[in-house]
Amino acid sequence: MPRREQVTERLSAREGKHGTRLSAANAIPERLDQVVSEQAALGEALASLSEELRKLAKWLEETAGRVEALDTKVVTTQSCVVKHAALMRELARGSLETERRLEELENRVRARNVRVIGVPATVGETDLIPFLENLVLAYLGLNAKEAPMRIENAYRLPTREAGGSARVAGTGTVLMTLSDFWARERILRAARACRATKFQGPKVSFFPDLSPATHARRQRLVVLKQAFVKEGAQAYVLYPAKLKVLCRGQTYVFKDCASAARLLDEIRQERLTMALIRNRLGLLVLGVLVTFVLYLLLPAIQHERFTSRAGSHKAQARAEEKGQRDVNVTVLTGTIAGSPSILFREGFLLQRAGTPSPKRLEVVFLHGQAFTSKTWEDLGTLTLLSEEGYRSIAIDLPGYGNSPPSDAVSTEQGRVAFLQHVLKELGIQRPVLISPSMSGRYSVPFVLVHGAQLKGFVPIAPVGTQDYTAQQYQQVQTPTLIVYGERDTSLGAQSLQSLRQLPKHKAVALPDAGHACYLEKPREFHEALLAFLGELQ
Repeated sequence: MPRREQVTERLSAREGKHGTRLSAANAIPERLDQVVSEQAALGEALASLSEELRKLAKWLEETAGRVEALDTKVVTTQSCVVKHAALMRELARGSLETERRLEELENRVRARNVRVIGVPATVGETDLIPFLENLVLAYLGLNAKEAPMRIENAYRLPTREAGGSARVAGTGTVLMTLSDFWARERILRAARACRATKFQGPKVSFFPDLSPATHARRQRLVVLKQAFVKEGAQAYVLYPAKLKVLCRGQTYVFKDCASAARLLDEIRQERLTMALIRNRLGLLVLGVLVTFVLYLLLPAIQHERFTSRAGSHKAQARAEEKGQRDVNVTVLTGTIAGSPSILFREGFLLQRAGTPSPKRLEVVFLHGQAFTSKTWEDLGTLTLLSEEGYRSIAIDLPGYGNSPPSDAVSTEQGRVAFLQHVLKELGIQRPVLISPSMSGRYSVPFVLVHGAQLKGFVPIAPVGTQDYTAQQYQQVQTPTLIVYGERDTSLGAQSLQSLRQLPKHKAVALPDAGHACYLEKPREFHEALLAFLGELQ
């Protein structure tokens, strides 16, 4: 390339670089202006943000103040609620106290009043006071001059106010006001001793005049008293409406039913706990006893096997003897006519046709307090004696079983006459009389008076033996078998001491038996009875 052209290119290049520098220098002021404007906008934004932050801080401060004020109001409200609750409790206590005082005031107003239940409706309003004055004097057994009692007022109560207390038709309830409190107390003390009395017709009763609330509380306390007594505690209802309970070695007096009910629940829980403990101990003792008995009986098994072989020959001979007699026994019932009618059971011996009926000894069975003639049938005694050739009869005493009660046996002479009547109506002559427990009231005086009419006498721990002297017993010549249980240390031992005075007696103690020994040891009892009857024949 020519030199001129090279120089021209270099000059052009220099001019281009210089123009570029000039254009860059011209752009710097524009950028500075842009930066300044952006900085100003940023300052305005920061100022605006600062203003918003100040507003937010102020709002937060105001909110904190409001929250603090609200907390103060909440605390104040809670304090008011607590005060209100305390006031409500105080008001409730005051209300209860007011009700109690009103109830006491009402009972004081009624302090001289007495409710008379059973006053005849025929007594007019004008005649009520004279009628009641005579009734009170007769009820207390007083003389009008000796201790006058003035009745200020008396009027009949409507049926709804009387509370349905007049149970007898033609009678009603009268409220009488006495002149003084002590006259009322005297009448009520007599009323507690004697609940009712007859005066010119129906029965008349006296009761205190209590307010409805007191009367209702007293009725609830009466129910609680019965529950306490059922649990084994001593309880009394006091005037006007209090409950006194003696238990745990302490004395409790309750005016409200809730406290008494809580104590009752505690007693029941304790009783249940003690019952569980006793049951567990009983099971433990029973287990020990069973183990001990098994330990004692195991060595005797071989001996029992040996003796049973020897006893089987006697049982076989007895069965053959019954088979030869060809006997069959049935127990039938009948009624002895009279006032009252007496039910009896008799074992009948059914024999094969052509078999002669031997002359039989007659045996009459009485019974104890909790039993009837059915006891001797269920025990098999009537059947056994009939099989052995005896005439066996059991009767239901008056007021037991199917025999109605009778006032004729309320005296000793009446009971003796009753037995004579029974023997006569059944055609029995010189029987053997079996008499357990309660029936001693019939048999013992009969033996003392009419002992010659009996072939024999078998008392089983009878009652009433201590009512007679040794001289009375020593005059009886009737053969007697005294039966009692070894464990009957009360009535059995007592009757044995008296009956030993009989000249012709023998005693049999049934081993390990209590008062009703013939029920606990029937085999031993039957063996002793059959042996005694065999001696009488």
